[in-house]
Order: sequence, then C-alpha cells, then structure tokens
Amino acid sequence: MSNNNSKGIFYKTVREKAAEWSVSTRHLQYLCKKGRIEGVIKKAGVWFIPDDAPIPVQHSKSNVNYNFVGTKKKIFICATSLIKSKGFEAVSIKDIADNVGITQSSVYNHFKSKQEILDTIYDFYRYHFLKDRPSLEDIDPILKNGSLVDIIRCVTYSFKEDYMRQMSDITAIVYYRCSIDNEAKELVETLIINEGVTFVEAVFNRAVELGRLAPLDTHAMAVFINSVKIYVFQIWIVDPSLDTSMKAREDEIKLFQYASRLLTDLKFPNESN
Repeated sequence: MSNNNSKGIFYKTVREKAAEWSVSTRHLQYLCKKGRIEGVIKKAGVWFIPDDAPIPVQHSKSNVNYNFVGTKKKIFICATSLIKSKGFEAVSIKDIADNVGITQSSVYNHFKSKQEILDTIYDFYRYHFLKDRPSLEDIDPILKNGSLVDIIRCVTYSFKEDYMRQMSDITAIVYYRCSIDNEAKELVETLIINEGVTFVEAVFNRAVELGRLAPLDTHAMAVFINSVKIYVFQIWIVDPSLDTSMKAREDEIKLFQYASRLLTDLKFPNESN
C-alpha cells in the first residue's frame, strides 16, 4: 500500500484491490483507463486506487444506472434487438425509429448517434453484469449447507427478469463483434472470461475456507465451470429456440453433475455421494 502524504490518502495497487473486490486485475485496469473509478492515479505506468474507493459496479459513464424508462427504454430495447438480429452496420436510425413508431429526431433527442447507442449497449451490459452478480455473502448459506451440485450451480447467476432479454441479446452482440470491435473484445476478455473465472474461483476458495471443499486447484476448476457457462450460451446464440434452450440446459446440468462427481472422487468432506 502507498500513501499520498500531501492529502493523507492511502492507495492500493490494482492487484491488491482486485483481490479485495474479487474481480480480475485486467478488468480493474480497464476501468482505471476509462476513468470509471474515482480518484485513481497513475505513477510510472502503474495504476493506484484509493483504499476507500467504492466498488467499480457503482461507476459507469456519468454514474448512471442504465435503468431506462419511457421512450429511451423503447429505443434501447428496439436497437438492441435489431443490432442482434441484423448486425450493427445494417441497422440505421430510421430502422430504429420506424420500429419504435417515432421520428428519427426523437431518437436523436436521446442518443446523439448510432455509435452512442452501441456504446450505451456495452455500458449497460458492463454495469448489470457486475451489479447482478451475487456476493459471497449472498451465497454463503449455499456454501455452508448446500450439496456439491448446489455449490457449483450457485455461480450461474441470472439477470433480472425485466432486462434479461436485453442482456442475452447484448451477449450475442458482443460475441459477434469481438473480432472487429475492440470494445466488444474487451468485454469478452475482461467480463465473460476473466471476470467469470475470477468470481467462480472466489466462490470455490470460500467453500474451501468453510471446509466444504478439500483444498484443490480452484483456478482450474473455475476455468472448467466458466467454460461450461460460455458453451451453453453459445449454443443458445446459434439457435435460441425453446428446444435448443432446453437441450443446452440439460447439457449444463449434466456437466455440473460431472464436475460434482470429480470433486467427490477427490474425497471432498461432507459429501457421501
């Protein structure tokens, strides 16, 4: 930890704060670069975060919460759906306006450009991806009393019903655009992959700490579980039909059960099956 003597402010490195917040180092570096964490400083190419800084979920552009209402919400939902189905380049402001049933000027009253709509879509995703994730305190009862399958499944959290459809559509957009759009690539790397693994690893570390799991390579297990989640969603992106969704869910349950058997074979405590 370093100290700014002139103001009496204590700072921690990105690595230290990442461990404290159970988030990935790379994601915090991204947030620092984008100015999403208040009070950060950079010395000799290294970012330092105030020790009393709030968790990054509270920081996004203009510190808004992205819970849109009224016409702006309709524009956002429509634009997200159109971009997901047709691709960003193929969608125009006129398309969005026509589908919402408003004039193009009405769209510009809420968004300055189509690019701003896409940027907002990414920010909406980043905000809710972290905000909706349960804390270790939230899932502590499961870690203390649940079965191995319960512990493994508790890391697969769901978004709130009122914007779950948008989050699913945005995930598809991010996957499709990650090879041509650096912002989408950053979201895949920092949130879907790195952040996903970091969170699962923190959950398993907590289970080990509680004595529910015997010591193991929690990082390797976290990579496996996060890969299962990514696999299931990619199947759904290719074909979002009900039959495919049900099949993907069945595959997910089977893989989680398989992971549970692996853990049991390693002689985990408190499990007889």
